[in-house]
Amino acid sequence: MRLPVRDEALEALQRDTFDVLVIGGGITGAGVAMDAAARGLRVALVERLDYGSGTSRWSTKLVHGGIRYLPQLDIGLVHEALVERGLLLRNAPRLVEPLLFVLPLYRFLRHPLGLRWVPPHPLLQTLFVWTGLLTYDLLAGRHNIGRHRRLSTEQVSEMVPVLRRDGLAAAFGYYDARTDDVRLVLNVLATAAAYGACLVNYCSVIGFERQDGRLTAAVVQDELTGKQFAIRARLFVNATGVWGEQLERLTGESPAVHIAPSKGVHLVLPRARFAMRDVAVIFPETADRRVLFLVPFGNIVILGTTDTGTGPLESPLAEDADVEYLLEHANQYLDTTLTRGDVISAYAGYRPLIRRGMVETTAQLSRSHELIEHENGLISILGGKLTTFRRMAEETVDVVERRLGRSPRHVTAQLPLAGRHDLERVVGDVTRQAAALGVEASVPWLLCAYGTAARDVLELATQDPALARPIVDGLPYLLAEVVYACRFEQVQHIDDLLERRTFLAFVDWHHGLQSLETVSMIMARALHWSDVQRVREVARFRHRVQELFGAEYGIAVELRAARAALHTGGGSG
Repeated sequence: MRLPVRDEALEALQRDTFDVLVIGGGITGAGVAMDAAARGLRVALVERLDYGSGTSRWSTKLVHGGIRYLPQLDIGLVHEALVERGLLLRNAPRLVEPLLFVLPLYRFLRHPLGLRWVPPHPLLQTLFVWTGLLTYDLLAGRHNIGRHRRLSTEQVSEMVPVLRRDGLAAAFGYYDARTDDVRLVLNVLATAAAYGACLVNYCSVIGFERQDGRLTAAVVQDELTGKQFAIRARLFVNATGVWGEQLERLTGESPAVHIAPSKGVHLVLPRARFAMRDVAVIFPETADRRVLFLVPFGNIVILGTTDTGTGPLESPLAEDADVEYLLEHANQYLDTTLTRGDVISAYAGYRPLIRRGMVETTAQLSRSHELIEHENGLISILGGKLTTFRRMAEETVDVVERRLGRSPRHVTAQLPLAGRHDLERVVGDVTRQAAALGVEASVPWLLCAYGTAARDVLELATQDPALARPIVDGLPYLLAEVVYACRFEQVQHIDDLLERRTFLAFVDWHHGLQSLETVSMIMARALHWSDVQRVREVARFRHRVQELFGAEYGIAVELRAARAALHTGGGSG
């Protein structure tokens, strides 16, 4: 499961002419590149920052049908997502895995799951929700994971001991799935690369060349060197998410759609604080008629999300009000009281929602996607959900093939991702390798992140026993992964590794800072950094931690004040 060597890919971008250039390295662009390459097209992809550094990184880590969209009567979206969920469970084993969700219903609820109207009697409310869950199962059809079921109070207490029991009218269990969002992006990109796609990160599109009204090349800039060059292609796909309008303007034409970015914030909390089994919880009502998810992810749980409109696109950040909103609403459903002191980290990102007509809030906007064919040779695929990326890509490449005079053929519904074919056959080998190195606790993570390539990561540790140690004690990420990421996953900066190739910056109370020297030294050797460059990279990451969290441990009590101090020279790094 490897990406191309970046320097070699850069040479190919300048030398070759491609059938299609995909612009954007999030899950949508990755999916388009994979689908197009698997159909035999000559494919290139560029990403202006790191892969998955936009919307794709900041999800709730769920592959789901979106049960909260049922009250909005978005039946088509729910059905599509449930089918895609089933395909991903089959094509990306261990990276996408089933998860039971506990849905409690309380007597004080007025609009559970965002229902506009429900009868006031708790028994009738329960019947309404039961009907929705039954519909959810039926829409999944043969792709259903398991049927929903009624849970007793005792079962709820056993699964989630801190869940509030007073006022509990009923509880249900239903199934969805969990994933690591950026590792999903990287696995999809590795699959595209296996079919010959040319992929480069930190490469920005800054303009286009045209001939007779059609785009003939994208003018790009290598963000690491500043060098500019042209990439020639017959067609171009705009998969830039919240930056979709900006990319369309670079062609010299007005945008065809309006994107309404919607900020979503999540909190990362220690799983031990909840003593919960490996089940997720859905808190069915907030003051603004949303739902919140509490999702276990290794040693932590993720609480989210908000829907608070737009802000600066380049640096979405969690604010004090976002943190307090999530804690306040979660505490309504818990027998314990969460405080700021329980929060390891917080993260924020923007959903690229499409505005169609007059809608008052971003929460009311559909999560469906928009596919636009431009006369100049650009094809824009915008909006959508992480779960439905494969279907979005399939529709997009159908348009590409028709524009190229080919008959569309679908190949990805049955296509295992790189490193996922016959994965279970190597689990025993990986487990034995890890045991010999004393890192058995890392096996679930390695199989999730790398699939069969987990053996290659462990082989690096076998060759150099110094790499057979966790980056941070108590977490599953190994120093061998630093070397692997530098050699095979186009890592260029420390945050590429600690924020995206792993989730370490968010799950470690110290955000990786205590291991920063060790990590930077390994990266310096692998990437041939000078001493000056290594020091600069260390300072860059320290600044990033202060910007994200306002503190070097947990999150600052007042994020806004901490960031203000940073930008006026009062912060460290």
